[in-house]
Amino acid sequence: MGKNKRGWTCTICGQEGLKPYFSLDDYAYYRCPACDLIQMRPLPESLGPGDDYLGYDLERHREFVRLFLVPRYRKAIELIQRYGPGKQLLDIGCGTGEFLDEAAKAGFSVFGIEPSKTAFLVARKEHSVVRGELKDIGLEPSSFDVVTLWSVLEHVPDPLSLLHKVRLVLKGGGLLALSLPSSRGLLPLVARCLYRVSGGKIRRPLVIVYQLDWHYKHFYFYNRKNLAILLKKCGFEILRQEGEASFDLPSLDLRMDYLPPSSGLRLLFKAALFVLLQVSQLLGRQDEIIALARKEV
Repeated sequence: MGKNKRGWTCTICGQEGLKPYFSLDDYAYYRCPACDLIQMRPLPESLGPGDDYLGYDLERHREFVRLFLVPRYRKAIELIQRYGPGKQLLDIGCGTGEFLDEAAKAGFSVFGIEPSKTAFLVARKEHSVVRGELKDIGLEPSSFDVVTLWSVLEHVPDPLSLLHKVRLVLKGGGLLALSLPSSRGLLPLVARCLYRVSGGKIRRPLVIVYQLDWHYKHFYFYNRKNLAILLKKCGFEILRQEGEASFDLPSLDLRMDYLPPSSGLRLLFKAALFVLLQVSQLLGRQDEIIALARKEV
């Protein structure tokens, strides 16, 4: 993960000499020529306390979750049940608790971990949730049949350490289910292209895609190949990977709070994103990956 005389090394495969991918303000990203992982360098030495829900329209966010993510959560739960684990489930980065709601309805005994104080205070009203990170909680080994990481792994500076800890708290043969942005998705590729061809003037799409205005930025961008390598390295067997879009047309307005509601620019962006959504589906270049893996015994 560090830097030697040949340059930065890849977090996943250890390849030396990462290639510059793009730089924006104080942030620089590099691509691994071996496994194609996109990674921020240097990584922050310490994140410290942060709350990306502060200043956020929480009710509007929860409306998006209910409209778009809850149906996806239900499909994920059906998939998890198909592989037949037990009912003890841990959701890391549980947000405001909507996935915990659906898992509990499906008969799971649920427990959540959430670093954001704002989201934690909402989620704990209905479920057993602690504030913090997995490394600080002190859970017993082999405590859970299922661990979920919905839109979490890309925000973690040390993914290997997190996944080793996830493996520790899973029972033998337990399942890991996760989602994360895909570097092969059409949206991140278009955002980077716009930035480059404009000489750095069109920067907002890249800021949004990499969440550079968040405390927990996207430190990594994975694809199916390097995600499989990472999971295998941490003691997991990949069961399946699928592409998913991070929005649909009915939920699009709820994802566009960064533009004024009545602006012509908002209408232009909405039309462009709708076209990109259709094209990405046709090409199989969706901007998210959904993966299911089993702990190897």
